[in-house]
Amino acid sequence: MASSSSSPTSSSTTTTATLSYDEKEALMNEERRFKSPDPAPPIDAELDANSLPSMLEEDPNGNVSSCDLGFQAPRWGPQHAGAKKLASMYSKEKRRQEIASTIIGITLFAVVFVNLLWSWDSSIWKSVLFYALLGVMTADFASGLVHWGADTFGSVETWFGRCFIRPFREHHVDPTAITRHDFIEVNGDNFLLCIGPLFWISYQQFTYDNEELTRWASFHWYVLLLGIYVALTNQIHKWSHTYFGLSKFVVFLQKAHIILPRSHHKVHHISPHACYYCITTGWLNYPLEMIGFWRKMEWLVTKLTGMQPREDDLKWATKLN
Repeated sequence: MASSSSSPTSSSTTTTATLSYDEKEALMNEERRFKSPDPAPPIDAELDANSLPSMLEEDPNGNVSSCDLGFQAPRWGPQHAGAKKLASMYSKEKRRQEIASTIIGITLFAVVFVNLLWSWDSSIWKSVLFYALLGVMTADFASGLVHWGADTFGSVETWFGRCFIRPFREHHVDPTAITRHDFIEVNGDNFLLCIGPLFWISYQQFTYDNEELTRWASFHWYVLLLGIYVALTNQIHKWSHTYFGLSKFVVFLQKAHIILPRSHHKVHHISPHACYYCITTGWLNYPLEMIGFWRKMEWLVTKLTGMQPREDDLKWATKLN
């Protein structure tokens, strides 16, 4: 697989001469946005996502290509050159890993949940409610941290990048590709993240005595509930890009902002995708933007490693041939 993947930089630069003036200007503007020290749009509590220039999705699940704007090559969507290349890099080995992760993850969730129900103590219900809320907040922050890291740094040209960063690059040039992915492709990697903690809890449930399990019960519920939110995060993300066929219950959860709403996530898809990274509920997006959390993190990573934010993402965004 490594030998078949080519650098997006070489493809885009060799074809620049064939682009129209408007296309060259658009590419230069996009590069300026990606390299800006403050690339996020102005954020405030009254932000109207529908008034912002995010990628169009009214196709409704296929992305318009912007050829209607006078460009010869699609700027985004399934016909975008980078999107097609990235989609082709989804390998059989990756699929097998996702299938295994999903099966093992669901099995461990069931084992841990049944054991917790079997040993349920009604005296801990208040702490379980507290940990349920804490689990949501933890999952939302964790989704933002992972999303920010994969969006901002790393390269698809590495083994790790092909396996785990490639979907993030594809999502930026073809946002609704996720709606054409099945349950396993959407959620396999999230189940993978849950396997370690769930296995650890399952081991404790089968080896600790009853007194020890009682002491750990509340924390076990926290890890289980956190794991459920983590496992559901990318499914929730998929729903935020789905414009028809959703159940009324999911639409209700979106409108009530119990899970990530479509209009809220739309803010992230303003090029260069540098804000609103939290995608479980999105509750933490506004406070994190207000304190400049992600720009501070980028400064720290660049200071320590020399890596430049969004460098690889820009290469794929500007790959038109």
